[in-house]
Amino acid sequence: MNKRPNILFINTDQHSWDAISAYGNPYLHTPNIDLLHQNGISFSKSYCTDPVCAAARSSWATGLYTSETGVPFNGGQLHTEITDIGQVLRSGEYKVFHCGKWHVPGRDVRESFDVLYYGKDHIGAGGAAYYDSASTHAVIDFLTSYDESEPFYLQIGYIDPHDVCEYLHNHEEKRMPNPIEQGILSEDELPPLPENFNYDERETVLHRVCRRVDDALIHSRILKAVQDWDDLHWRYFRWNYYRFIEKVDAEIGRILSVLQQTYLCDNTLVIFSADHGEACGSHQMFQKFALYEESVRVPFIVSCLGDGITVEKDQFDDTHFVSGVDLLPTVCDYARVDIPEGCQGRSLRPLAEGADISWREFAFIESNYWGRAIVTDEYKFITEYIPKVTEDFIPPGPDNEQLGLIQLFDRQNVPGETVNLAYEPRYQDVIKENRKQLLDQESKLNRQQIVNHNPQRVITNWGKRVREYWENGK
Repeated sequence: MNKRPNILFINTDQHSWDAISAYGNPYLHTPNIDLLHQNGISFSKSYCTDPVCAAARSSWATGLYTSETGVPFNGGQLHTEITDIGQVLRSGEYKVFHCGKWHVPGRDVRESFDVLYYGKDHIGAGGAAYYDSASTHAVIDFLTSYDESEPFYLQIGYIDPHDVCEYLHNHEEKRMPNPIEQGILSEDELPPLPENFNYDERETVLHRVCRRVDDALIHSRILKAVQDWDDLHWRYFRWNYYRFIEKVDAEIGRILSVLQQTYLCDNTLVIFSADHGEACGSHQMFQKFALYEESVRVPFIVSCLGDGITVEKDQFDDTHFVSGVDLLPTVCDYARVDIPEGCQGRSLRPLAEGADISWREFAFIESNYWGRAIVTDEYKFITEYIPKVTEDFIPPGPDNEQLGLIQLFDRQNVPGETVNLAYEPRYQDVIKENRKQLLDQESKLNRQQIVNHNPQRVITNWGKRVREYWENGK
């Protein structure tokens, strides 16, 4: 490949790894994402950096983990001195364009990209019914009229299937009968409950305070509502989630169909991924914010619908751990643009081209400022930092003395993360090794103090609540 490629990054919101029909899920049909897989390589061990929108997207934009970006939750603010992917590529003489959802607080997308469509007001968390179709049409107009000599990078952020959250919010105000009682569907039309619907209650304090207790920090009103659900409610929730995915797959199909009809197709690399997943009933949970697999494992496909770019076709890479921090260096590698100093990610291009290279041995994930996870082939290790008595607003770590409770899951022999092995003596050496991996990884991060008042207020209020549980005996 002598000519620098055009790069199209298509991303969805709240899309779990296995919610794609090409990956064997029989409860939905995604022919257009399937097409990307058939013409590219899917990374089976792909993980977000943080299972919430703004945090994960800040990693896409910078190649950094969320304790480095200043966006460890949705209310953070990207540190002003950090360059984003639009700025990096523009300095390398790429035309850079954005369409749809951005959601990187603290960085005006219009200052880093030429914007095709972003609405009169900034696109927020939801509203796919309004925004996604408009985004598709803006991209189609772009693809059918682009005649510049310089290559382009275009990222399109779809909202769906995030609007499953709006389905959940509907239950805050009233109790709705299950779909069988309403006469909407027959029971055999509903997907089954997930195999890991039940869960080990020995979770971290942070997770319980955020997602389990009656006055949980995150979506307590929805939590109260779902406590009255029967199995059919949960199954209907899953049914709805899959329909939102099919809606966004149709939007993606319109773009891919037009791309294939243009002269751009042969020299356009298409990357597909999602910011985070959706619990969808697993561990009796909804939405994200958790370090369980359903929330943190996401699709990541590198594809080309033409013949001009070398990419493995119709392949799964089930060997290499891929992270959201890898997007920026991957794009830079294909674009032949220098990767910013301090970038935590690595280019996936050699893997997409079938090269055999040394690679990281685990995925590192953060959540809710204090939560941490290490995922290896054999185990998932989840832990937390106990909030500081006097908060300095520097994201915690590495600090072995400040680590709290642990969850350890055997990924090979007990799939589904339903049995916490952390309390069994024979796994203490595994915990010791995973803790070392965590602390070593965290020692490589460039943390900075969070100075914006709003995220400081969140850290203070949440930290106080979490510490209360520790002081009251968990």
